[in-house]
Amino acid sequence: MGVTKVSLECPLCGVTEFKKCFTKKSREFFQCLQCKMQLQSPLPTLPELTEFYDKSFADGMYQDFAAAETLKQMTAQQRVKEISTTIPLKGKWLDVGCANGVFVQTMTQQGVDAQGVELSEHAISIGKERGLNLHAGTVDDIPADESFDCITAFDILEHVLEPLDFIGGIHKRLNDGGHAVFTVPNAGGIVRRIMGKRWYFYIPEEHLHYFNRKNLVGLLKKQGFDVISVGATYKPMTYDYALVQFAEFNPLIYRGLKALSYLVPAKLRERPMPLPIGELRVIARKPKTSTNKNEEEVKLPATV
Repeated sequence: MGVTKVSLECPLCGVTEFKKCFTKKSREFFQCLQCKMQLQSPLPTLPELTEFYDKSFADGMYQDFAAAETLKQMTAQQRVKEISTTIPLKGKWLDVGCANGVFVQTMTQQGVDAQGVELSEHAISIGKERGLNLHAGTVDDIPADESFDCITAFDILEHVLEPLDFIGGIHKRLNDGGHAVFTVPNAGGIVRRIMGKRWYFYIPEEHLHYFNRKNLVGLLKKQGFDVISVGATYKPMTYDYALVQFAEFNPLIYRGLKALSYLVPAKLRERPMPLPIGELRVIARKPKTSTNKNEEEVKLPATV
């Protein structure tokens, strides 16, 4: 497919020339010709996203995900393990897109002053019943004069309408020297390259932007961050839980796994294992004497 003009602007490059990749569920997916970031069109509105997540947490697919409490706790513990060698587990933390607050609860148990923000009122009501400090909204709804030592955004950046503004909002609310942690699907990874448009992270209803190592680092640098580390992240998952996710996101893989499940003993299907499912983890830091780099040229690393 050739070059296509669309009424979208690449958050990193600002260009409007894209290659059309494919169409899925009436949404067209494009790739920026300059930085290779992928995005879908048309984008939903914020009220549409809010309604989608609230319904999903109340009675849709996220209800199943949130109900897998043990796995969510193990995921939170895995994330602590992955970042604790770089970031001190102390001070004031904010988890953006906190869902029902499992990571906030895990950090609170570590003695950290942790709170969370989430679009879905239904999700945060569950966490509030546990006594967690959760707020409805986005990072922009956190007062700009409230600052944190670390802000986490796990599996969130691909969901937001304006990635550059989102990262800027996090940067603004960090103390000088504070850290930010992001996890995203790796659009430059081998799994995506093999699966093409059938990649299970291509979810038209909610995944709006897709990043590889190079353009994600560039996006963070553009908003004034120093990137400390980029690597793979792992998620504990059982066979049966994977079936729930693939049933929603990739029916073809689901049918294969479902057929195979009759040959897998029940105990093995229920045993959690940390799996590399094709996601990146990025740890960044706000310089102690930060400057506004929005107008500077972004120099991207060579590795994708």
